[in-house]
Amino acid sequence: MNNDKPFFLPFLKKEQLTSDCYTFFFKRIPESPEFTPGQYIEIKLDIKNPDERGDAHVFTISSSPLELEFYTITTRIIQSTFKMRLAELQPGEQVQFDGPWNDLNFDEHDKSPHVFLAGGIGITPYHSIVKYAMEKNLDTQMILFVSWKNREEMIFDDFFRNTNNHMDNFSYVPTLTEESLSPSEWDGEIGRINEEMIKKYVSELNASKYFFSGPPAMVTALKETVKGMGVPSEKIIFEEFEGY
Repeated sequence: MNNDKPFFLPFLKKEQLTSDCYTFFFKRIPESPEFTPGQYIEIKLDIKNPDERGDAHVFTISSSPLELEFYTITTRIIQSTFKMRLAELQPGEQVQFDGPWNDLNFDEHDKSPHVFLAGGIGITPYHSIVKYAMEKNLDTQMILFVSWKNREEMIFDDFFRNTNNHMDNFSYVPTLTEESLSPSEWDGEIGRINEEMIKKYVSELNASKYFFSGPPAMVTALKETVKGMGVPSEKIIFEEFEGY
């Protein structure tokens, strides 16, 4: 569902996930639009002298549509005027939103196996989708690959591990690209997501739909990898905005 008019929601709180990553909570009100899992919105903030990044930014909604009390976004706080202003929001402050919009177009009625591939903070749409799928007990087969530099930057790991243990149709495959650990220290994969890793976990390669989000260079490389495996273009879906 798309909303053509800006709307305002009060800021509730933020929760720190890592040294520089936070989840921001905004109160849902009766006038705020419904959304489907994986959709994104734009936030516009009152910034007196914004830098070249401007006063508006798009974010995936990281909460489930079934969490009726709030929207959440999850993002790293970097040294931009927008992100610093975001970090300074006070409870009750009204914030302007636009959207929501679709890139991933998750369809809960599509029974094709779903393969989610994420890099870093690009994991946020899958937090929304998988949480929704768990709450509704969807039977769609889902596999989530997510690539992190190291364990310190990982977010939502406990949630996905718990879901992996409680949903027979969901598999979670985290991998570390810049931290090499022994099997006693780490039970995930090591190295970048590649064809060999995908084939290790995905049994129905050409019947599956592939969803990509994360750094543009990684998304581009992974799309080429999947195309090289013979997956048709209509089964490849990706986010087209940069940054979270």
